[in-house]
Amino acid sequence: MIRKCRVCPPVPERTDCVSVTSSNSRSVVIPALALLLVAAVATDLARRLLGHTGAPGPAAPVQLQPDSNATVAGRAGREAHPPGTAATDRLDSAARADAVRRIEVEGAGTYLPAMLAENDSALHRWADERATRPLRVTVLRGDGVPGFRETFLANVAWAIGRWNGVGLPVWLEQSPDSDGADIVIAWADRLDSNRTGRSDLTWQRRGPLVRVRVTLATHLPDGRQVQPSQMVSLALHELGHALGLGHSPVRTDALYPETSATDLTARDRRTATLLYSIPPGSFR
Repeated sequence: MIRKCRVCPPVPERTDCVSVTSSNSRSVVIPALALLLVAAVATDLARRLLGHTGAPGPAAPVQLQPDSNATVAGRAGREAHPPGTAATDRLDSAARADAVRRIEVEGAGTYLPAMLAENDSALHRWADERATRPLRVTVLRGDGVPGFRETFLANVAWAIGRWNGVGLPVWLEQSPDSDGADIVIAWADRLDSNRTGRSDLTWQRRGPLVRVRVTLATHLPDGRQVQPSQMVSLALHELGHALGLGHSPVRTDALYPETSATDLTARDRRTATLLYSIPPGSFR
């Protein structure tokens, strides 16, 4: 199964300007200039803090083109399937009927139905037993990758925090050990097929995810360098895939194929919550 994202032209950058009206009175101009100076210093300080914490800045990010692929691990040993042929066992009739009822009742305001249509009527997520053991996430350094910035590490950490804030039964925890990691995040100068992000998911035939590798590009398909606010959008999107979410048809959501969201929407949160309340597997 390959989840492909459409290509979209970048969104024009916006600059918020404040117009200042001059006055003939000196007593008004001087305090006004002083206030502007204080505001400028405060704004600069805020931007520095945002850059340090990895939170998105005020600038609208350029739309990105993420993508995700999937393979499946067999029950006995590893049975790798090429993307597009990954099989998933069907849920038993009772579990399937209960899950369908849950989706019918609670699916409004989520994009879980769209995920089923996109993923051949199958849902994949981390197993329930992972609620007692955090998902280990290793974010590799990209010192040798052109365009890599130290700020990108903070952007990814901020996105991890946003997904942890949803309150899912699984918890993302950063770990330096890539060998034992459940999710590995790596870096590339550019990706093929006009993509800026890629998630390779591996799951058991019965549905639960077993490992994910995410690759984030440091340059857009047109050669421009990815900015920190854009990296926030990309990290939120790909981590959503790493948790099992598919694409949303709503432009403002973090999981929209051509994402420009710098935070999760209520629909992103509801969809993830509903996904983790029903069993993974095929609904065919």
